[in-house]
Amino acid sequence: MMKFRYLFYFFIILFMGNLSALTDMFLHPEIPYAEREHFIVGITTALVIFLLFAILEGCFRQKTERSARNVTQARIDKGYGWPLAAIWTVIVLFSLSWNITLNKQRTLKIALIEAKTIFEKDLIYYRWATGHHGVFVPISDTTKPNPYLDQIANYTNATSSNGRELTLVNPEYMIRQVYEMQTSRQGPFGHITSLDPIRPENAADDWETAALEAFEIGVTEISSVEEINGEKYLRLMRPMITETGCLRCHASQGYELGDIRGGISVSISMAPLLAISRQDIFTFSLAHGTFWLLGLLGIYLGVQRLTVTVWEREQAESRVRSIIDNMFDGLLTMDEQGNIESCNHASSRMFCYAQDEMLGKHISMLVSAAGEDEEADGTGGLPLQIRKALDAPRELLGARKDGSSFSLEISLSEMQLGAKQLFIAMVRDITERNMAKNALFESQTRIIKQEKLASLGTMVAGIAHEINNPAQAISFSMDGLKMNVEYVKELVAFLNGSLARDGVDPAEEREKLRSLMTELDMDLVIEGIDDIAERNIRSVERIDHIVTSTKRMAHGEETFQLCDLNTIVEDAVVLTHNQVKYDVHIETDLAPGLPAFKGLAQEMGQVFMNLIMNARDAVKEKGLAKKEGRIFVSTSHNREKNYIEARFRDNGTGIEQKVVDRIFDPFFTTKPIGSGTGLGLNLCHRIVETHGGDIVVESKIGEGTTFIVRLYL
Repeated sequence: MMKFRYLFYFFIILFMGNLSALTDMFLHPEIPYAEREHFIVGITTALVIFLLFAILEGCFRQKTERSARNVTQARIDKGYGWPLAAIWTVIVLFSLSWNITLNKQRTLKIALIEAKTIFEKDLIYYRWATGHHGVFVPISDTTKPNPYLDQIANYTNATSSNGRELTLVNPEYMIRQVYEMQTSRQGPFGHITSLDPIRPENAADDWETAALEAFEIGVTEISSVEEINGEKYLRLMRPMITETGCLRCHASQGYELGDIRGGISVSISMAPLLAISRQDIFTFSLAHGTFWLLGLLGIYLGVQRLTVTVWEREQAESRVRSIIDNMFDGLLTMDEQGNIESCNHASSRMFCYAQDEMLGKHISMLVSAAGEDEEADGTGGLPLQIRKALDAPRELLGARKDGSSFSLEISLSEMQLGAKQLFIAMVRDITERNMAKNALFESQTRIIKQEKLASLGTMVAGIAHEINNPAQAISFSMDGLKMNVEYVKELVAFLNGSLARDGVDPAEEREKLRSLMTELDMDLVIEGIDDIAERNIRSVERIDHIVTSTKRMAHGEETFQLCDLNTIVEDAVVLTHNQVKYDVHIETDLAPGLPAFKGLAQEMGQVFMNLIMNARDAVKEKGLAKKEGRIFVSTSHNREKNYIEARFRDNGTGIEQKVVDRIFDPFFTTKPIGSGTGLGLNLCHRIVETHGGDIVVESKIGEGTTFIVRLYL
């Protein structure tokens, strides 16, 4: 089969390469077949056809290599290929018919113009001869005296000056001789005739008779193609109007000036014109046939390309459909009113409907918002709660066919398909996820409670230690105070004794008192009492400060209240002082006059204490001495962006970027096993997010880390 196809290609290329030479062989036999132009045009044409066949063969092989396209090919051939081929064939046939018709009309028009030209020329000859009342010519075998001129008055033959006999040739006689000469030379036929001819040979034939009768009723010209002696001729006939010069011969017949006395017919042979027409028609047919074949080739290539495109599109659609149908998540497409237009298998399983049953249903029959009113968006389309899923995924309730409900997550996207608006919804059954989430939350809650208790124990121990130090100082100072009080008592007893005795010498008593005060060193006793009092007052204030901070941390409000950021930071520094004082030095730079924010002071204090303790651990890990380890705590107010922030910067080890990216994940920790739960920073992150704020980490390895807590006002 392949050999026959290649043989067909070869003959077509050979034929098209010789098309120019073959055409000239028929149309212009005088041009040699081996003309140089024929060679150039033939090679070019053959090369073009060869390239077209190469493309065709490539497409054909591509088709055979992809047997899966057979169904698509048959459908496209039936739907596009054959109709296009039929339409193209009709167009080519119509064009060919139109050109052939125009060619025939043009041929007839040329013949008619030629006939009219000959008629006008003959009419001018006739009028010239009529104007001269004929001419005298020598009598010969072809020109003999006209016997029908005897009726002309004073008609006689004449003799020339050299004695040669002359006869009168009237206009009709002259025209008849001219027509006879044309007929003998295969020229156009001419005939002057009438319904009442003087000369019987001038009698009209059937066609001329019909034309003359038509002239009688007002027709001025008759023309048609008729057969004469088996050949086609264009016959033209016009009437002859009686003029003044005509009455000399025809007055005896009763003609008057202006009467129609006959007509002149001219017959043009169509053979030469039809031969040219046939050559043109052959050229038209050959050209149209070539264009028809090229058009069919183009249609075939176009259909092949369309087949490939459609097949690839169908394969892509099939892959997409397969992916969609095998998705674990449900996918729904809806019109702008919320009516479901398509769905995948996962969504039908999720809602316990058959796919056909879901089509046409409104989305509100399958998805609703728990505890919220289902309101339309004001246009009778999607409910507002579902439309909100355009911004971010939302957790709603799904309704199964059996009436049961389940938790689902829906995300919505909008698509414009031409003038039509579509919505694509991704739905996911999150029942198991919520159960796992709740279990995880409960587990986290327990661990967080344990973490809080552990932190509370550490904090209580630190607070006890902080309170115990000033309490011990007060206790120790009380012994000194008691001893000093004894000295004062002894002095008071001496004074009381002196006052009780009568008749004592004042000078002597003053000397004794001075001696006693010197002995008791009362100046030092009084100074010691003042010092003990001041130290005890400071210790009591320290205890009061610790107790106050502890009360604020331990008995926070459960609802958001106006809070002072600086106070919370100071309390955190106080309550962590005992844990960090042996490792680092805390420096604070708190901006005065910060605006208050709404929040929970206890939870924010827990965040700040956690950040301080983490900073302490980072400094310890770096191995810095206390005088080198630093934690810088500062607060500020960004008026432009309207937030306040607290910064906790250390000069510890720093954190790697890959760790920074996960540092707030639950249960993620860089500490050794048993040293941390990985919930500290996660808890801080959750608390700050609950307050509508952000917590940011900036870190450089070897230089330290900064935690920034921003609270928006």
